[in-house]
Amino acid sequence: VGSATAPLITSVNSTTFTEGTAGTFTVTATGSPAPTFSETGALPAGVTLTSGGLLSGTPTQSGTFPITITAGNGVAPAATQIFILTADAAPAITSTNHVTFSKGVAGSFTVTAAGFPIPTLAESGSLPSGVTFTPATGTLGGKPTMSGVFHVTFTAHNGIGPDATQSFTLTVPGLFVSTTTLPNGKRGVAYKATSLHAAGGTAPYAWKKLTALPKGLVLSAKGVISGKPAATLAAKSYSFEVQVTDATKPVHETATALVKLTLT
Repeated sequence: VGSATAPLITSVNSTTFTEGTAGTFTVTATGSPAPTFSETGALPAGVTLTSGGLLSGTPTQSGTFPITITAGNGVAPAATQIFILTADAAPAITSTNHVTFSKGVAGSFTVTAAGFPIPTLAESGSLPSGVTFTPATGTLGGKPTMSGVFHVTFTAHNGIGPDATQSFTLTVPGLFVSTTTLPNGKRGVAYKATSLHAAGGTAPYAWKKLTALPKGLVLSAKGVISGKPAATLAAKSYSFEVQVTDATKPVHETATALVKLTLT
């Protein structure tokens, strides 16, 4: 009959589970007779340690959970190990998907995301002039210099599972040009009359060009673009600036925008 020996924990002192997914880890130890295991500290909800050394379960919370594992077999001293269970969680954007700022007034909105490790945030899309997004703090802020409805996408990433994305709308009330891209046209061929549109103001609207349209095209006071693009123009995309004025009283509102037209 072999002699009794004190226990010694031989397994590594950390493991990682994922929130919402079943995980297992086996704690091992030497010693005679075979040790049994216990732990002190706060495991994530859904995870337990058996006397046989099986750490298992489906964590329902994320974070870093330090515990102390003890292996005992009646032979002194018992073995202890400081053990770290990390419960990762895929990112999720938790803040609302819209906000309203006022033109010419400083505004701020904080995008928030859950997940572990803490997700990083990024933004893509077209924000109004004067407004920026700061990824480090998740802050959308600034003083918009134009009105309109601006659609952007926020992305949260932490390397656990798929990235989280959110379609977000920033609304700045007031008059704005809602037509910024025109149907394509052909050089030397009559362009199908196309109307520009505005929103957020009081109709009727009056239009004028601020920079030149492609040669052969004209913009009417009612916002209609027509004519025949010159055959000598290059095949490319053209941008020109327009201004719209509404009928608000006693002071009319105005708005400007760059309009894009591609000629083939």
